[in-house]
Amino acid sequence: MLKRRARLVAAVLLAVAVAALAAMASRGTGGHASAVHRNTHAQALERVRELIGVEAGTKAQTLAEEQYENRALPADNISFAQQQGADNAFERIDSATTAASSWQELGPFTPNVPGLVTDAGRPTTNSGRITALAVSSTCTTASCRLVAGAAGGGVWWTDNALAATPTWHASTGIDSGAIGSLAIVGNVVYAGTGEPNGSGDSEAGVGLYKSTDGGQTFSVVTGSVVVSKDRSIGAIAVDPTNASHLYIGTDVARHGSASVNGGRRTPPNAPALGLYESTDGGANWSLVFSRAGNPTPPATGNDWFQGGVNDIELDPNSPSTVYFALFGYGAWKKVGTSFTQIFQTMNPADTFGGRTEIAATKLGTKTRLYLGDSSDDLARADLFRTDDAAAVTPTTWTRLSSPDPSSPGFASYNFCGGQCGYDMPIATPPGQPNTVWIGGQMQYDEIGNRSNGRAVQRSTDGGVSFTDMTEDAQTPHEAQHPDQHAIAFASSNADIAFLGSDGGVIRTSGAFADNSSRCDARGLSGTDLTNCKAWLTKVPTVLTSMNDGLRTIQFQSLSLNPAKADDLQGGTQDNGTWWNNGAAGAPWGEAVGGDGGQSGFGLDGVRAHTYYDAQVDFNFSNATDIKDWSWVADPLWYSKELRSFYIPLIADPKVAGTWFVGMQSVWRTTDNGGDQAYLQSHCNEYSGDFQNLRGCGDWVPLGSGNKGDLTSAAFGPDKIGHYIVATERAPSDKGTLWAATRVGRVFVTKNADDKQQKVSYTRIDTPDQPGRFVSSIHIDPANANHAWVSFSGYDAYSTAHGHVFEVTFNPASGTATWTNLSYDLGDQPITDLVRDDQTGTLYAATDFGVLSLAAGANKWTAAGNDLPPVAVYGLTISSQNRTLYAATHGRGAWKLTLP
Repeated sequence: MLKRRARLVAAVLLAVAVAALAAMASRGTGGHASAVHRNTHAQALERVRELIGVEAGTKAQTLAEEQYENRALPADNISFAQQQGADNAFERIDSATTAASSWQELGPFTPNVPGLVTDAGRPTTNSGRITALAVSSTCTTASCRLVAGAAGGGVWWTDNALAATPTWHASTGIDSGAIGSLAIVGNVVYAGTGEPNGSGDSEAGVGLYKSTDGGQTFSVVTGSVVVSKDRSIGAIAVDPTNASHLYIGTDVARHGSASVNGGRRTPPNAPALGLYESTDGGANWSLVFSRAGNPTPPATGNDWFQGGVNDIELDPNSPSTVYFALFGYGAWKKVGTSFTQIFQTMNPADTFGGRTEIAATKLGTKTRLYLGDSSDDLARADLFRTDDAAAVTPTTWTRLSSPDPSSPGFASYNFCGGQCGYDMPIATPPGQPNTVWIGGQMQYDEIGNRSNGRAVQRSTDGGVSFTDMTEDAQTPHEAQHPDQHAIAFASSNADIAFLGSDGGVIRTSGAFADNSSRCDARGLSGTDLTNCKAWLTKVPTVLTSMNDGLRTIQFQSLSLNPAKADDLQGGTQDNGTWWNNGAAGAPWGEAVGGDGGQSGFGLDGVRAHTYYDAQVDFNFSNATDIKDWSWVADPLWYSKELRSFYIPLIADPKVAGTWFVGMQSVWRTTDNGGDQAYLQSHCNEYSGDFQNLRGCGDWVPLGSGNKGDLTSAAFGPDKIGHYIVATERAPSDKGTLWAATRVGRVFVTKNADDKQQKVSYTRIDTPDQPGRFVSSIHIDPANANHAWVSFSGYDAYSTAHGHVFEVTFNPASGTATWTNLSYDLGDQPITDLVRDDQTGTLYAATDFGVLSLAAGANKWTAAGNDLPPVAVYGLTISSQNRTLYAATHGRGAWKLTLP
């Protein structure tokens, strides 16, 4: 979600968004913020977010697009063979070595969110994005098994899902943390890997997995790999009359995420999208239905989601009849070997493919279908119903939604906001055909106004009218997370719903209260007052966060306080920036809301964090004092320079108050963004008036003219363009700074502490180094001209090879010596690199874990035991305290005690 200063440009960008945002999708990379940062126009709030990271003269660049491209550059895509090769390379090194020490999980175990960060004002707990939920057929207070699938954290299960604090366990045996679908039949659980949601960061999976012990342990359904590699499995259906009869639906998803921001694309030669059927328990599969996907070639990164099968429903009266939905097309019915289209999506030309979702239920001897249809291009969604699925045609559906605010159908009009392709759950509990739940994006402009946000709504009259399930009746109230993905029900009480969102899992109490009296104090009149009173007549008496122990937070990186051992903070996907004292099992707290990007600590105790884009806050007291964050980013925000989705941010290791960020230029502040008293008075995120024309922040670009733009032709004709992705200051002097760009340029300046216009750079890379994303620079603390540099991407796409280099710069000649230390790494991207400066050991992060290279050695080995299979996005090291920290994208933070 956008922060305060972004709101100032929302009105301008919204006009652009209507025409241009059809080609973008960053739905999975955004976040929510505290109540004081709500945008007053919900569609602008989300769709302006998608403009961040746009490169001038090119298509919009979302976080996940950047991530893939960082891996693929200078080529357009990454092949499945290369992905397998990287995996095999890691496994070969890992299995050949035995590490002396083990990783310790830091959590968050109990991810505490203070009330000031939430929309509701009540403290709660959050975890990472939950994409799928499945509940056992027996679900009582004494025993209720709930299985949850996370976007990056794998599968988790609990046997006491109705307890005040459920006990969660991580499932084992699945080789991917990306989960897109779940199905449960008795004690058998199927998990489809890969996330199908319409976001740029939906990660592709590795096949279908099966558990015979209720979701505790899984093994791969071998035949599924052939048909779902490089895809996600968005839907699973099991024939209740024949357990060997299975269906899966495959969807567009991407490989190639990196530890630093960037993008990815669909690899070439991915299997055809469509509906697959197996009659032998998954040993063999047949593609029984497919429609052409997006006509845009995958190599462009704009093929998005058209053609993917995102929903499969078996007829509850006749399981041999199959209903299924496709991105960009609508819905079909399969009877025997015959297929009939039963619904045409509202906008077949939708850039993202639109989205259609189905919920089937018995209506006596007939079958009722609820259907949601949407177009993100049109920022619209509608709800439909048929009471006779056997006879339904594209023209016989009853439209329940209405754009008229005076109609009961207004509640379901555009019910998932402007990003339905990302979050659009629809569900009806078994045995209650008149009850239907719908969800999606928060209606931000309605919170505390005519509704409680309508992120989740419930109807008991067949979808004609709805009430708002977003907030409960407590004071202060608990509330749903803004982005919803999954809905499941307790078999013992169908009014108890489990809901999965970007913030984890939450549960309704099963009882409802009339809270319509709250509308009287909201200054409403006319239809707004009428709707408010109607929507709040039945709200949940209690919403219970179930995230204590559900450890699926997706960290971007971690920063360490140089003045206080184990004092950590780090940004997370969609869940703000968190802090912790570093001890295993110690509590974490959300230090600030919004999107969590990079963070850091100054020598004077000042803390910093970024949201997405060039948005920076400083905290002059302590991270636990949420009200002390001040916006300092006006010069960056309003700059026309290109920049990454999350800009690189560092504090100077020698000079208090000095910080650097990278865009096309390196930008600097020498006084923590400006006068502290002024910033706290006018630019405080919670109490600032933002009225002073001086603005907030005093960053300046370093260098004179185009000699400050490190991406320009002033520094040579090769590797031109893009933006800075790495900045690092030497700890041994006050002037040396290294910087690198997205396409492999590397620079050194010896006077980063000089006057703005006098700072000069020397470019030290040559054609012999890869023209790929520079993922890390680690400077020798004893020699400012000596560093280690890592590259993401694949050698297969470069004429110059290598992933890890030792670099020595000669200031006299302006040249550098590069030594390739990749050795037996294989062709796998390195996503971050740090060095133990006491022993000389290098540590490299990959998609599969962490590797190490001892000083003087020529073989890489596994770094530590017991780290789960998870992508490591960032490494942070404290040589003095003998600790290595890993920021994983789905399993929280971990630490390793160094030898």
